[in-house]
Amino acid sequence: MRGILKVAAGIVVGGVYGMLFAQKPGKKLRAELAKSENPLKTLLNEGKKVDLEARDTLVEWAKNSEELQKVMATGKEQFNAVVEAGKEMTEEARKEAQKALEEVASNATKAAHDLKANATKKVGTVKKAADKKVTAAKKTANKKVKVAKKTATKKVATAKKAVSKKANEARKTASKTVKKVTNS
Repeated sequence: MRGILKVAAGIVVGGVYGMLFAQKPGKKLRAELAKSENPLKTLLNEGKKVDLEARDTLVEWAKNSEELQKVMATGKEQFNAVVEAGKEMTEEARKEAQKALEEVASNATKAAHDLKANATKKVGTVKKAADKKVTAAKKTANKKVKVAKKTATKKVATAKKAVSKKANEARKTASKTVKKVTNS
């Protein structure tokens, strides 16, 4: 809070100071700031230029005024305080941005680990389900093979009986025919 008050006071004093000793009309300065890639840097450079020119002019005038020297010292301190506050704010913003980026990276890493763990778990679950289905299919296939084997065995036995019966009948018929042929 204290730093914000210093910045606000510095801006007010700097603005008054700038208006009193401005090199350029406001329109021209605003146009330069609008065209500038880094308006803050341009404004600071203009402030430095104004400060240098104002010093030269004021040195002559200030020699005769002790009160003016006090005002100048205060203005210079406040201007420097504004510059320092700007630097501190920039450093603070950089630190906050870095902290935010580190947090995003940490969250992304955690999300990737969680995703990998969930995927591994899903693969395990799917594999278990597939294994169960394969086991069930094998059991069903074995049961069907047993049933088919049993059915085939029954059919073979039935077919053997039928063949045996037919063979017996054919033997009997052949025997009868042989007896008839021999008796005649």
